[in-house]
Amino acid sequence: MIEVKHLTFSYGKEPFIEDMNFDVKEGEIFGFLGPSGAGKSTPEKIIIGLIPGYQGSVTVGGIESNHHGKDFYENIGVDFEFSTMYEKMTARENLRFFASLYRGKAVILTNCSGKWRCWIAHPSPTWAA
Repeated sequence: MIEVKHLTFSYGKEPFIEDMNFDVKEGEIFGFLGPSGAGKSTPEKIIIGLIPGYQGSVTVGGIESNHHGKDFYENIGVDFEFSTMYEKMTARENLRFFASLYRGKAVILTNCSGKWRCWIAHPSPTWAA
């Protein structure tokens, strides 16, 4: 399902990740553990295609991570370090951003019952049908 072979990545001149190798079989639950700055979120971001420019091979479902189409995000779940909200964006901007990762039309409701609430709904992903 996920295969990482000889992954090397650098934010500058010195390698940040050097010759990382592991695989995750279908059905396994996998996570990175370590202190802040240890390099946990960087391989996650490479695996899901948010960081290009790596060396080695990173495949998900047999496809190199930097070649996945937008439909790729319909079938994965990733939870980074803290909340899944970007602090420099408003709640509505966060909802719109995350909705843009999925097919279907997002519905955002506001001012429900006199209180400001934001809800987002989208059709179930194709794999959940």
